Amino acid sequence: MITHSSGTTDVPKLAVHCARALWNRLVPQKIMALPVRGETAAFCMSFVHSRFYHALGTFLSGGSTLLLLVDHDPASVGPLLARWRPGVVETHPNTFVLWEDLADAPGAPLRDVRCFGSTFDAIHPRTVQRLLGASRRRGKYLMQLYGQSETGPVAVRMFTERGAARGNGRLVGIGIPGFTKVRITNDSGAPVPRGTVGHIEARTRGRIVTYQGAQDRFDAQLNGTWWRMGDMGTRSWWGGLHLIDREIDQIDEVDSNLRIEDVLMSRLDELREVVVVPGADGVAVPVVCTRSGAPLAQARWRRATADLPAMGTPRQWAFDDLPRTSTWKIKRVALAQLIATGDSAVAHG
Repeated sequence: MITHSSGTTDVPKLAVHCARALWNRLVPQKIMALPVRGETAAFCMSFVHSRFYHALGTFLSGGSTLLLLVDHDPASVGPLLARWRPGVVETHPNTFVLWEDLADAPGAPLRDVRCFGSTFDAIHPRTVQRLLGASRRRGKYLMQLYGQSETGPVAVRMFTERGAARGNGRLVGIGIPGFTKVRITNDSGAPVPRGTVGHIEARTRGRIVTYQGAQDRFDAQLNGTWWRMGDMGTRSWWGGLHLIDREIDQIDEVDSNLRIEDVLMSRLDELREVVVVPGADGVAVPVVCTRSGAPLAQARWRRATADLPAMGTPRQWAFDDLPRTSTWKIKRVALAQLIATGDSAVAHG
């Protein structure tokens, strides 16, 4: 099977999967889905991503009724979820941010959800709290899988409502026992001590065979039997993997763009999205989108950022104008280029 990669930093690549690799991804996912086996499952995700087919394999084999959603709009999704009452809901992290509106929607569409599934990217703690707070099921949780098209899931974390309130959105979990291993290396590819920032590498039997027509690009990501994920991170003494930033997105004066974004999303309820990118002069530029499209109150912004690293003036965009992949990840490189060249869809700033 050939699927596309997300293409957040470049033109999407065609990932070539074989039966053995797909099986080694499917088995751990079926094991993790055992607590919700047979539950009605609702999916709203890209049909060209490998995750969609593993979701089918996991839940069809468990006898689940499937609700496949093609419209992300809460106004369309809410009535469908209220009608079918799924016990499992999975979509892209950025879509879950939009679906925070469903927490108070008519018919309580999230009332019967026991498991929220989040892959493709890390998810904001604020969003986890709102989703789990809308469910009335006992033992509810959000399962986060960290990985990419080339590897499948390589780390897993389970959020409870109380755990999300303590909120460390940068902790993406641990390697999947018996299936994957993760490590941190320096620029030369040598492992570094626990707690040291470096390149995240993974070893998994679920890795793709190659990139179609681009073997050199595939080989460039290999470090022996380890695959370089393209992310920077650390590992704690007990093995927890902490995601810091994409390698290509790092800004010299900022320890972690992603951490700042998590903090701002938690402090400013009106935000639909915030993305920190480098400006033309290398200074961090926050690009913000409000849920309503109304201008962001500058006084609230100043209070929210008072203890954060210095950043440029926030640039406000409509979310639909941000360059995104098919899984709704923000194309940060493309956005930084738009900011640097002065090509802006800025509404306020």
